[in-house]
Amino acid sequence: MKLPSSVRPSLVRTITLRLAITSVLAILLQLAIVVARAYLDEDDLNRSYVTREARSLLRELRPGPKGLQLKPDRIPRHYTGQQAEVYAFRILSDDGSIIAQHNGQMLAEISPWRERPSRTQDLWLLDLDLQRKLYVAGGLRQKIAGRDVWVEVATRGDPNRVYLGIVAAEVLDDVWMPMIPLVVLTLGVAVLSVRWSLAGLVRAASQAEEISPLDRDKRFDISGMPREAAVFAIAINELLDRVGNLVRAHRMLVARAAHELRTPLAVMTLELGRKEPRTGRLEADVRAMSDTVDRLLTLARLESIETPDTTELDVGQIAAEMVDRLKDWGSRTGHKLSLKICEPALVAGDAAAIREALRNLVENAIRHTPSGTDIQVTVGPGGSIVVEDNGPGFGSQEIPELLQPFKKGRDSGEGAGLGLAIVKQAVDLHHGHIEVGRSSTGGARFSLTFPEHQPAGA
Repeated sequence: MKLPSSVRPSLVRTITLRLAITSVLAILLQLAIVVARAYLDEDDLNRSYVTREARSLLRELRPGPKGLQLKPDRIPRHYTGQQAEVYAFRILSDDGSIIAQHNGQMLAEISPWRERPSRTQDLWLLDLDLQRKLYVAGGLRQKIAGRDVWVEVATRGDPNRVYLGIVAAEVLDDVWMPMIPLVVLTLGVAVLSVRWSLAGLVRAASQAEEISPLDRDKRFDISGMPREAAVFAIAINELLDRVGNLVRAHRMLVARAAHELRTPLAVMTLELGRKEPRTGRLEADVRAMSDTVDRLLTLARLESIETPDTTELDVGQIAAEMVDRLKDWGSRTGHKLSLKICEPALVAGDAAAIREALRNLVENAIRHTPSGTDIQVTVGPGGSIVVEDNGPGFGSQEIPELLQPFKKGRDSGEGAGLGLAIVKQAVDLHHGHIEVGRSSTGGARFSLTFPEHQPAGA
């Protein structure tokens, strides 16, 4: 099904996109809050610096012959670079011995653990300058390989901006780690929920082509639909019921009118058959009216069929019988009818409806083309029937209206414009396909395609 360009994107895409935008905005807001707290809240920044810097040093400890040790190449750069004098650290074992240090004297002078590491104090923190940011020292106790280890760090201004890595770590821990799984889970649940909720509508859309307003047993199934979609489907079902009632009333009116006209027209035809003077024109008018009534009855009969009584049909045989029946009439009007059969398939359909469709196409070709026109009927391959001629044809602008009731080509003087409407109704009854165009010789070309018969179990 081709949708117009004015149709908005799918609901799944819209909801997912909006949730994604909302999630991104929430992440950015949380990011701003964490960064502001990590940088602007000095107490929080000092605590984060000490704990994270201490843990980064502890992660570099490796077992050695004499216990834990910190190799020189594992020491972070800001302790060995050009401004190393503003940074300090020392790592103590549980007996108070120093495992590694840099500017350890700076910490020894201010550390509460200068005599011996405390076994009850896990963290200490000291602001070295209340007027300036990141003038801080502190220590942390942590267990490594089953043993307690104490690490102390200090900085005077952090010129190497170690705090940026600390803020990034805060963002990772407080934003990305908790938010990303939540966002992914939310989007996934949203997509699945919307798809599940709309499954009933999608199923209803696939059923739409099989629903007929005239068949009360075929309506949208609302089971499994969410409440909002079910309300919409119920409204459509009620609309189909009203349309079905209107169509039935219209068809009944047409059928009754045609039936009521048929009998007096037959009586008038008998009376006119006496060949009294000045009755020739009236007799022709009555014959035209009788033909119109017959076609109305045929159209009404086809429209009243809700489900065709399909049987296995040989369209080649139907075409041969119809061409043979109309060949004499065509010869009298100077038309040449020919039949070509190209491996036709058996079709499943109503024989009378297919016969009426073919008869009206051939009769239209005879009536609306000049004498000497060749009319070719081709059956097959498959379930196709093509009727074409080498007459004058019709304009492309006329094609959309030709299949409507009471619509005629601009050069058609005879008939009421019901023949092609009967053809279309017969094709629609079988869920077939009709194409109208020009033949290779410039005349009219009508191509009908009926569904092929499927053997049982196929």
